[in-house]
Amino acid sequence: MALYGLLALLVGLALFPPTAPWSERFLTPLVALGAGAYLLRKAPLWGLGLLFWGLGDLGWTLGDLLGLSKERSTQALFLEFPYLLGYLALTWALLKTPGKPPRRTLPLLPLGLWGLLQALGAFGVDRLFIAWDALLWLLLLPRLEPLFQERFLEGRALWGVGLLLVLFAHLAHAHLEAQGGYPTGHPVHLLWTWGYLLLALGVGAEGREEAPFAHQALALLGLFLLPAVLLAEPTPQGVRFFALYGGVVGGLGLLYALHLERRRTGEKNRRWTRFLEALARLSPRVTQTLSPEAVLMEALQAARELLPQAVGLEVRAKRGLVGRRTPHFLPLPLNHGEEVWLYLEAPPEEVPPGFLALLGERLRQALKQVEWGTLALTDPLTGLRNRRGLEAELPKLLALARRYQAPVSVVMLDIDRFKQVNDTYGHPVGDEVLRRLGRILEASVRKEDLAVRYGGEEFLLLLYGADRQAAKEVVERIRARFRAEKVEPIPYPLTLSGGIAGGEVPQGEEALEEWILQADYALLRAKEAGRDRVTLAHPGSP
Repeated sequence: MALYGLLALLVGLALFPPTAPWSERFLTPLVALGAGAYLLRKAPLWGLGLLFWGLGDLGWTLGDLLGLSKERSTQALFLEFPYLLGYLALTWALLKTPGKPPRRTLPLLPLGLWGLLQALGAFGVDRLFIAWDALLWLLLLPRLEPLFQERFLEGRALWGVGLLLVLFAHLAHAHLEAQGGYPTGHPVHLLWTWGYLLLALGVGAEGREEAPFAHQALALLGLFLLPAVLLAEPTPQGVRFFALYGGVVGGLGLLYALHLERRRTGEKNRRWTRFLEALARLSPRVTQTLSPEAVLMEALQAARELLPQAVGLEVRAKRGLVGRRTPHFLPLPLNHGEEVWLYLEAPPEEVPPGFLALLGERLRQALKQVEWGTLALTDPLTGLRNRRGLEAELPKLLALARRYQAPVSVVMLDIDRFKQVNDTYGHPVGDEVLRRLGRILEASVRKEDLAVRYGGEEFLLLLYGADRQAAKEVVERIRARFRAEKVEPIPYPLTLSGGIAGGEVPQGEEALEEWILQADYALLRAKEAGRDRVTLAHPGSP
């Protein structure tokens, strides 16, 4: 059907160019028939509407030649029937097209009101068709509003201008007939012809973004053609005024819609740039922590650059959640077996293409970095920080203490007679003893504190906000819990010796390193004093 439609258009333009004497009788019907045939498979309602209008125009042309339409006879009324079917099909097509409440398209409303006024002065079936033209005009305004509120739809702009030209040609033709008969040779048929062409191109391109500059040029040319055609003699002054008004207002409106689209495109590009920059910063090194929750928070903030509705992000397999859960969510592609959900305050009208894939891939990389970093900085047996982890976390603890002028106490702990446990009961039992102590230490410290396996059976605690007396109370609770542990087959209670230093606001990393040495020396004195005790370092001691 599309091929037949194009052939009809070519035949019509070849046999009846716009300047030919019979072009107004045959060119417009053939273009309408060709446009309708072209659209039948792409958009059946639009195609049927144009086909029936083309049949109506061709029927009246043949009726004039055969003398059937000289009077309002039964034959003449029969010629009106295709128009009725065409109006029904196009009205249904417009009603099925989504739109928005008209705001920026309201300046075109006077043209529809002008059509309604003409309908009041007409008679018979002409009144019906003129009123229907005005109704289609009013239905068109909400369908053009998305050009200003959402995004510039190339196809809709094109067929919107095409339908505007066709409807204006109908109204102008009726006005010319009411003023004493339609003048032969008047170029108003060019509006019909151009309008049908734009309708075919625009409806066929609906939903696609093809040759946007060509579409914009054709639409603007059609709007400028409107006053140029109808300013010709002997057009009445009223028709000239509304033609000039429609061309100027429609042209300015289309240019304004293009301006808004360029502004939206610029803002979209800036948002994509901010999103990509935020993804590039999504790294454990930037967050200064190995916590997966911190990475998720960074990812959520990056997602908000493109989807402001984002309020939560969750890795369900690992039970990591930042923000909050909502009934609306988008799944992110991650590793096999892991579900990552991006929670939204409300479902988005449109998800930027590639957004979920980019966010999911960068989040996967960042979480893998966290995992690798955790393995590198964590003792695999106890789950506590190792010495490398201590070096990574020490500057943050120091900065926090100096910012809030909070004291820090250093505690060095050692399991008494641990070598005897290994020699007597074997290394698996010794490992279990270390694991038990690791769990006790992890449960006894706060988020701001540091618990480190310093080496062998030695453990280091850095207690934020605790003076030496408060640190001693913490250590005594740890020793009591460790003594209560029963590790088979060890028959005797497990004990700890400890040394405590610091208890002041550290002035630098050198001070903390010095306190670690002092706590180690205090631990040595506790061992020499008989073990199973805690010793406080003397100020100024090595």
